[in-house]
Amino acid sequence: MRAIIYIGNGTQLADGNAEFHQFINQMKKKRPEKIQELGFLSMSYPTIEIACEKAIIAGATDLIIVPVFLFSATNIKHEIPEILRSVEAKHPEVTIKMTKTFGFDPEIITLAEQNILQTNIDQDAAVLLVGLGSTHDQEPANRLYSVAQLLESQLHFPVFHSEIKGEPAYSKQLAQLLSSYPKIYIIPYFLFTGAHVVTIDQERMCLQKQYPDAEIVVCESFHYHPLLEQAVLHKIAELVGE
Repeated sequence: MRAIIYIGNGTQLADGNAEFHQFINQMKKKRPEKIQELGFLSMSYPTIEIACEKAIIAGATDLIIVPVFLFSATNIKHEIPEILRSVEAKHPEVTIKMTKTFGFDPEIITLAEQNILQTNIDQDAAVLLVGLGSTHDQEPANRLYSVAQLLESQLHFPVFHSEIKGEPAYSKQLAQLLSSYPKIYIIPYFLFTGAHVVTIDQERMCLQKQYPDAEIVVCESFHYHPLLEQAVLHKIAELVGE
């Protein structure tokens, strides 16, 4: 019997975790599997291990692991696989497969484009994408750079990228853009509300004091959206061969 395990990163903010729970509850309605569980990588309950154990106890023999993450970094490449290997060691009869991330998929690019366009952006403004990034893995920054290039080609105004962790650093990139553009639209490239989105706004407020004549607008992160749902469902269908 097949089960789906949705994985969130987890956050210290209760609202962010609640938002993820709500999103997954909607996702469960779109899949036929009777066994569908949710687990968090860190800072929240239930854990990935608990989610897998619940599914196996319920009779699952095939686990489809669905990390609801935009890009692959240490968490996708090392941390989650290590947890899954421990589950496999305890349950060698169970097959485990994991879907790919979807931050560069058409649905997410369209969602980012919509977030930008709904701000009624000025012609002399610039857009700054802000991702989490990684100090150990350049792939997230490279992927976000590709997103920025694609959006710039589609929207015909300057789109830059930055990272909270890694390079180009968010605070430095924002300060540099403020010296060239009178208005900056910041797009948090995050799925849900969390501590990192709060960090983005805090840095914005600090720099606003240094550049009082500039206008800095922090847009919404993606949140629950039908396009996000479609992206996740597409990855599941791709893995199970539907």
